[in-house]
Amino acid sequence: MRQACRSSFRHAAFAAAALLGAAPDAGAVFISTPLGSPPSVTLRVGSANNTINRVTFTVNNANVMPTPTPVIGTPSAGTPPTSPAGGVEIEVITRNTASLFDRRTMRLTVNSSTPLQCVAGSGCGTTVIPFTDIRWTSYNLEAGNNAGQDIQTGSFDGSGAQQLAIYESVILFGFGSSITMRNVLVFQYDNTTLYPSGRYLGRVVYTASNL
Repeated sequence: MRQACRSSFRHAAFAAAALLGAAPDAGAVFISTPLGSPPSVTLRVGSANNTINRVTFTVNNANVMPTPTPVIGTPSAGTPPTSPAGGVEIEVITRNTASLFDRRTMRLTVNSSTPLQCVAGSGCGTTVIPFTDIRWTSYNLEAGNNAGQDIQTGSFDGSGAQQLAIYESVILFGFGSSITMRNVLVFQYDNTTLYPSGRYLGRVVYTASNL
């Protein structure tokens, strides 16, 4: 995510970067498909390949007075459309090879330890905004046997490895399998602290593993 402003207005924005590249679209939160491919994990945050999408929060006087109100983020141009609109889709695909027995755990984490920094010359000096001021609402939540294993509604905790999702896949006397998890996140800046007017920029990094 990147940017943040106030006075006339404050601009907060962050960029979301993924560990890996493109992944095919899925039709549900969790999809399981038998196959014989080697073990792998693919993570897509917003756009495919190496594109980094930004989410921008513009805080103006109406958001500050008479009572501070939260600000919904706006994804950058080129971010794939989502349902509901205005979100960022996160998709993880794990593939496990055929085996007599194999158990693997997919973990999705995010690093938000570096706060949003004031952009030089924008008027906010050395002020930083912690990512703990940003939260999200998660959509397309799994309601079946895997309920609670995908990305739930929450907020960044400012750590280097905040766990967002976890699920296990077990292969027993069978072919390999592929599991797809997908959620849409709509981000929100809490706007509970008055920071100097200016532009702020930061980045969070998502990492998926399948071990």
